[in-house]
Amino acid sequence: MDDDDDDFSNFEDDELDSLYEKNINKNVQEITFRRSVAVQRDLMNNILPGEKPIYEEIQRKVTFGPTHHKFNEESLSTYLYPTNFEVRDYQFDIVKKSLFTNILCAIPTGMGKTFIASTVMLNYFLWTQTGKIIFTAPTRPLVAQQIKACLGITGIPSDETAILLDKSRKNREEIWANKRVFFTTPQVVENDLKRGVLNPKDIVCLVIDEAHRATGSYAYTNVVKFIDRFNSSYRILALTATPGSDLDSVQEVVNNLDISKIEIRTEESIDIVKYMKQREKVKIQTGLTTEIEDVIEQLGIAIQPVLQQAVELGIYEECEPSRINSFKAMQLSQKIIANPTLPEGIKWRNFFILQLLNHVGQMLKRIKIYGLRTFYNYFINKHKEFTTKYNLGKSTNKIAAGFYFHPILKTLRENCDKHVANPKFLGHEKLQNIRDELIDFFENGAPDSRVIIFTELRESALEIVKCVDSMNDKRIRPHIFIGQARGKEGFDEVTYSRKHKPKGRKKEDKLRRQEEERRIEEQRKLEKEQQKLERSVSRTGSSEDAQINGMNQKRQKETIKEFKEGIYNVLVCTSIGEEGLDIGEVDLIICYDTTSSPIKNIQRMGRTGRKRDGKIILLFSSNEATKFEQAMENYSNLQKLITKNFIEYKKSDRILPTSINPECVKKFIEINESDKEVNNMESDEIIKYATQRMMGKTPKKKTTKSRKVSKEPKSKQKQFFMPDNVVTGIIKASTLVNKYNTDENGNKVRQEIKAKPVEKKKLATLDSIENDPSSSDLEDFDLQDYGTLKHDQKTLVDILGTVKEETQAQVLPNDNYSGSMENSMVLPVKREKREKDVPQTIGKLDSRSGDSRVSSAKPLATEEVRLPIEDMSYFAKHYSKQDSISINSIPNLSEANKASLIPHTSFTQGIIGLFRDMRENKPEQNIEFNRIKCIGKGLQNGVLKQKNILARALWIITISVTFKNCRCRQCTKIHRN
Repeated sequence: MDDDDDDFSNFEDDELDSLYEKNINKNVQEITFRRSVAVQRDLMNNILPGEKPIYEEIQRKVTFGPTHHKFNEESLSTYLYPTNFEVRDYQFDIVKKSLFTNILCAIPTGMGKTFIASTVMLNYFLWTQTGKIIFTAPTRPLVAQQIKACLGITGIPSDETAILLDKSRKNREEIWANKRVFFTTPQVVENDLKRGVLNPKDIVCLVIDEAHRATGSYAYTNVVKFIDRFNSSYRILALTATPGSDLDSVQEVVNNLDISKIEIRTEESIDIVKYMKQREKVKIQTGLTTEIEDVIEQLGIAIQPVLQQAVELGIYEECEPSRINSFKAMQLSQKIIANPTLPEGIKWRNFFILQLLNHVGQMLKRIKIYGLRTFYNYFINKHKEFTTKYNLGKSTNKIAAGFYFHPILKTLRENCDKHVANPKFLGHEKLQNIRDELIDFFENGAPDSRVIIFTELRESALEIVKCVDSMNDKRIRPHIFIGQARGKEGFDEVTYSRKHKPKGRKKEDKLRRQEEERRIEEQRKLEKEQQKLERSVSRTGSSEDAQINGMNQKRQKETIKEFKEGIYNVLVCTSIGEEGLDIGEVDLIICYDTTSSPIKNIQRMGRTGRKRDGKIILLFSSNEATKFEQAMENYSNLQKLITKNFIEYKKSDRILPTSINPECVKKFIEINESDKEVNNMESDEIIKYATQRMMGKTPKKKTTKSRKVSKEPKSKQKQFFMPDNVVTGIIKASTLVNKYNTDENGNKVRQEIKAKPVEKKKLATLDSIENDPSSSDLEDFDLQDYGTLKHDQKTLVDILGTVKEETQAQVLPNDNYSGSMENSMVLPVKREKREKDVPQTIGKLDSRSGDSRVSSAKPLATEEVRLPIEDMSYFAKHYSKQDSISINSIPNLSEANKASLIPHTSFTQGIIGLFRDMRENKPEQNIEFNRIKCIGKGLQNGVLKQKNILARALWIITISVTFKNCRCRQCTKIHRN
């Protein structure tokens, strides 16, 4: 998004005044209560500093007036509830409350939150005449899912819906103006509100999916804050499976979204348990293998001196080396850096100690939870990085050197190298559990069963894929599923050493170094090509490529499609698979690790048990079981606190008049055939379908592709640019050859050859063109017959626009003007008599206001450029020897000339008055600018006659002068165009 989209400069002051607060039907009355409280005093009976003797409490009473939305009065007596699906008690109850109150709907995944939202949207669509209904979701796939639900369930007319994503802003203003139901992301709504494309007063219903994200400065928060400035009469329905991880986060969501009530249901709720599919949870506690215990012991011996030093310095609490916590060490190191009272030497010594403890804590976490291979990749990278820098003298950290150069770590590396080199070695007991569970599941399950395995680390995900694939079971086909970012490359020892070793100053040293760099680069390319070739013949090569290069959105969509089709039936996901993707129905979920966030745990388990029974396997190691139980217990307690009204809510507008209490009408809604097809579409197809319907196109059904001969587009006529005064037309080659004759004395003399001018078509006079309505062929108009424009690469508009404001008027008699300037319009003098009944001047500019007053006798655009009879006779008398006369199109008003006794024409007097008013900055000119603007629009739209090209040019000159000197945005834009 451009920077200019982030401000409100597109709003005029009067627009902001008309929108802000004056149109809000919300009235807040504050009452402040004060009472004295006991305070602590000193021996002199003085109040101690910081003590507040008065307690203040502010109570706010919020009331709402009538809404500004226009209703369909005949529809307000009832509200529709679709019976296309099973009528569930909890859905019916939440829909009824959501119609009149801002609700945060927190129910388990797969329990029909989208159906609730679409029903509320349908009723507000029927109740209001022009109110906008917006459904926001954080990702494109989620937007597609909501379109499928609303078009394929509730029957909202597809011609009234629009999908707005952040790829293009084409026709955005027209779409917001003409449609009523919108599916989009919150970022699009936020940007269009700030740009002034969307009027916040038009919004009557806002649905927010994944509402737990509405914290901090996320787009959901910004959208609601912006709308609240201008509109308080709109309904908010927020949807989520988990409103927050603690009470503070839930309160923040409630405050940011103006929530009046939370409708929360758990899997044990009475009205929801009968609709829940059975989900079997199996918790498996895995132990640590002998190899892992040996590594943990060796790490503890190496880190013990550093840990003991940290405990003695008081910067880390005493514990066993195997219980070092990386997160705690990182927090303590950040506090030390932020402490300004510590001397620099002590500060950095303590920081390096805690940094090393953080790294060791990461090693312990990886080996305990993810296995030996994941640990060893991290350990060897850190070991190589530090030892290389230390040996080159780029690091003097003796604390870390005491750890990484410890003799016992050499034994650790030798043992790990042996284990990693063995392809049959399983780095953790969890991997064996995964194998056993998959074999049992696919033996007893349906052939179309699907499995998702969740883990947080990419390295662990690839290890799981390889472990499952090594089973060589044709029924089990795994693939990795990760984000778009490229995998982190390890420390490059060769490049770092070459970069920091002595380079030499001689020329041969430089050449040798360049040759060495070229050789190493070629060797690396060969190695990468060889590795790529090896991956291409491997069954897990696709997953390995994804782990190295990341998976872009296209590859992610392909993988999900292949997963649904059964090409892969086991998907190993990182956190990207927890929410926001339509992966489909899954029968088995395996959590390889666990987190302390209840939101993540619930999102993972919610991937199964939607349409049929599912199974969840939780693999625990080390303290993971305790962490999981604590997280879920905290969430259970949070749900109880929410139901016991520990949350402070905000009052919301009822919108409908209090005298109206609509009754429910349960009705089966007929869905047209085209909208039914949406239920069988993928996310990309849905977005394409909705976009076509939005643009008023009929979506084409898939047919067999036939090659069509593409018609060549009509080529644009090429435009040529030539210098001024260039000779055009056909010239004979003989005229370009020098010819010579002999004179009387026999000398050679060059013969002058004159090219015959091309005869031009005789055209009618200006008078005949003017008086003949049928003479409109301007293509045959020749300026040389009636005058030429001499302006060095400038147009008439530019010339007249350069007239200085300080020009002064000169009084010239006889209503004529003349003079000599560089830019002049040359017109012919007609010797024959003209009709006396022709009016002299038609269009005049009033010198005070610049008003263009048009006579009704003749069209202004046709009569403006004809010279009055007095002007013609004057120039015929004083310039009779000339073939043509020079009329000053831009008189130099600040200089005198020999025609100083001749007065200006009324047109020039008007221009002088216009400039004088602009110099004095008269506000009355702003009103007259609008009139001239209308004249300009009429000229562009063809309302005014444009037969005479010179008349049209003069009108453009007049309008351009006005627009150029107007400071408003619209006039500046017209002048620029």
